[in-house]
Amino acid sequence: MLTLKQYQEDCLDKLAEYLRGVAHEERSDTPFASITRRDYLSSTLPEKLRGVPYICLRVPTGGGKTLIAAHAVSVITKELIRLERSVVLWLAPSRTIVQQTIKALQDPHHPYRQALDEKLEGRVEVLSLADALHVTRATLDGATTIVVSTIQALRVEETDGRKVYEQNGALQHHFTGLTAEQEARLERHEGDGPVESLANVLRLRRPIIIVDEAHNARTGLSFETLDRLRPSCIVEFTATPDQKDNPSNVLHHVSALQLKAEHMVKLPIKLVNRPQWREAVQAALGQQRSLEEAAQEEEKATGEYIRPIVLFQAEANRGDDSVTVDVLKKALAEEFDVPKEQIAVSTGNTAELDDDLLTRDSDVRYIITVQKLREGWDCPFAYILCSVANLSSTTAVEQILGRVLRLPKAKLKNDEALNRAYAFATSQRFHAAAKALTDALVESGFERFEAQTLIERGATLSDDVTGGLFNQSDDEETVVETFSAPPNTDAIPEEVRPHLRVEASLTEGEPVKVTYTGPPLSRETTVALQKAFTADEDREAADRLGRRTRGESTSPVALGKPFTVPRLAIRVDGLLEIFEDQFRDAPWKLSDQNCSLSETEFAVNTRTSRVGEIDIDDDRGRFSIRELHEHLTLIDAGGPQSETELAVWLDRQIPHPDVLIADSTLFFRKLVQSLTEERGIPLDALVASRFRLRDAAENKVDAHRRKVFDDAFQQVIGGTSDAGVEVDPSIAFSFLLKDYPAHRLYDGHIEFKKHYYTMPGDMNGEEAECATLLDGLEETLYWVRNIERHPRCSFYLPTSSDNFYPDFLAVLRDGRVLCVEYKGAHLLTSEDTQEKRMVGELWEARSGGSCLFRLVGKDDMEASIRSAVRS
Repeated sequence: MLTLKQYQEDCLDKLAEYLRGVAHEERSDTPFASITRRDYLSSTLPEKLRGVPYICLRVPTGGGKTLIAAHAVSVITKELIRLERSVVLWLAPSRTIVQQTIKALQDPHHPYRQALDEKLEGRVEVLSLADALHVTRATLDGATTIVVSTIQALRVEETDGRKVYEQNGALQHHFTGLTAEQEARLERHEGDGPVESLANVLRLRRPIIIVDEAHNARTGLSFETLDRLRPSCIVEFTATPDQKDNPSNVLHHVSALQLKAEHMVKLPIKLVNRPQWREAVQAALGQQRSLEEAAQEEEKATGEYIRPIVLFQAEANRGDDSVTVDVLKKALAEEFDVPKEQIAVSTGNTAELDDDLLTRDSDVRYIITVQKLREGWDCPFAYILCSVANLSSTTAVEQILGRVLRLPKAKLKNDEALNRAYAFATSQRFHAAAKALTDALVESGFERFEAQTLIERGATLSDDVTGGLFNQSDDEETVVETFSAPPNTDAIPEEVRPHLRVEASLTEGEPVKVTYTGPPLSRETTVALQKAFTADEDREAADRLGRRTRGESTSPVALGKPFTVPRLAIRVDGLLEIFEDQFRDAPWKLSDQNCSLSETEFAVNTRTSRVGEIDIDDDRGRFSIRELHEHLTLIDAGGPQSETELAVWLDRQIPHPDVLIADSTLFFRKLVQSLTEERGIPLDALVASRFRLRDAAENKVDAHRRKVFDDAFQQVIGGTSDAGVEVDPSIAFSFLLKDYPAHRLYDGHIEFKKHYYTMPGDMNGEEAECATLLDGLEETLYWVRNIERHPRCSFYLPTSSDNFYPDFLAVLRDGRVLCVEYKGAHLLTSEDTQEKRMVGELWEARSGGSCLFRLVGKDDMEASIRSAVRS
């Protein structure tokens, strides 16, 4: 099974956290607000949908939305439906995508189906809407059943839609033995019983609704359609959720930086603008040749085959001067000598693309389109977008840009040129082209402030690709830098001299001001300019000047500055290793622990059973979590039939990799026995509430585990165990030079000068105040906003329960490292905070003076940090 990326796990974790909150608090809005710090929006929904959990997971193009959705089915079934199986209505944006989705979900070797089978014990059925019109009750009772359709096909004005709501004799057996309360929830014939329709079968089963590309399904008509099916929840997956007319409730958003860090996409995008379309085409062809040479070397080194492809965006036929598909194809063949077998056209009228683009049998290297390629088309070999239209707007660019972003095999290549995408634009000004490309990235699901950091000026490409260092179409830049001494005039590159103005102060020791006004400096020219200065700090300033003319970052990481932090280490068998979870190796027996669940830990209403009644609100339809669970319990045909089976079921449902199966089985048998014998709870009541029982039992096991681990952890850090805790420079963490996978970037009004990366990760107002203090300290060389839950990319210290990721780390000018954890006033005295303080202070104490740790709040933040750096 395909291993999930960290950001994909984060999406599912947030979804599980939200649904657990919904089940616990019996409402949809409060858990959402608690997680996101935003209001839950439902005013535009039909009244009966307003209580339904209706949220969105925002994943940019190339992030694997469908794989996340496949995993989400089991998460929702476990955390919200709370049965072994569920009914899922999977809505795709078009018939083409429906067919692709059905094929993938039915294929036992496909990662989507494997995700379903692994979590749902292989009991999964995948049906088309036509198949669902004949689905049996036994199928729905025995397996999680996924019906794949478009939302359009469910509308009553469509032929397929009429069949969904019409009387259907093949479904009659689904409606036998229903209680009056169940029938009351169904659509009925006038003056008669319920309509025996697929729509009513779905209403009975309270379907999970998965909406792919959800921005296409947020209209009043769509909401009415969803409302008729009485869903248990609706989860949207899209790169571009509606944020204006009918705004989605975005529970979690994946950033472009997270995709880049997991090697899912080719970023950044190098943009080259040319005033004439033939020049743009020539530059794109040159780039393709360069990439193909790099790909051949890559194959020699790794065995991976890549054939870089250019996507050309032609103009629609609007007159004699239009660069149409035919004009562009003719130019490629006759003016640029491109073999005809290497060119393919994909438009509404012409479809020359085969499905073998990724094989060696294909010769295609150049694809010409106008607005978009066919739905579902995906080719990671597409590296270059070249638009012969004037990129002064996003006209159809967003439809094509996403096609050049996917990185082949989601694996970093040896040659950095193969890890990025390229865009060649026909435009008189670079900034106009860059804005259009930024807009297109936003349409692909990226935030605007992060999209702007993902576009690089392509002046750094080789001259044979770009047409030379200085080009008339390049925008002139004015950049000012300060130096400690003036440059050696004779050593300044000849082509740079007319653009450089040096203003030396008459006062000795005063900085020298150097102003450059001209086109972007290539890296080669910047290196030559650096040689005109003697001091290292001045050569670094010259590097910054060159980078700024190219619109590149001048952050410490861009300049190659190291950021290394000593770790907390532990000596095991005489060898030093990172202190992580060694203390969890301590032996323990679950069956020796208390197995009783109190009324507070697990309460059950013994009057509720499989043959109970459901309370119905006066309006017969307002969403209720309690009613949902009671309703689904009535149609639950499965479940354990004895105390032993219930204990085995709990054992299978609750993960315990650190406990032997014989030990866990004994514990769960004793737990069930205590509930039936000591508390007198009937078995059928336990079975009906078994998912709440699972949660309570899991909490009990976790509490015992935490106590054992906490005792072992205290022994290690307290020095009472044989293992010794140390801080040694040989065991250190280094922040990565290329990846900073922030979930969101800071978009506040403060402009930070010393952050290690171009932009810091997201911060709340008080955290931003702390960052401002660090940024302004004279003692700070540079600092970083540390990212949670990214052990490959972030610094952490161990605690008894998990890893602790401090908010900020700073390299001081004297070489020491300062670690700062900020806490709001309501958290300063919690047990978790006190444990973090103890671990941080231990890290400082064992560092021999090379590390500082401060846990601060709003009141003592400034005094504590200033005294630390000046100590």
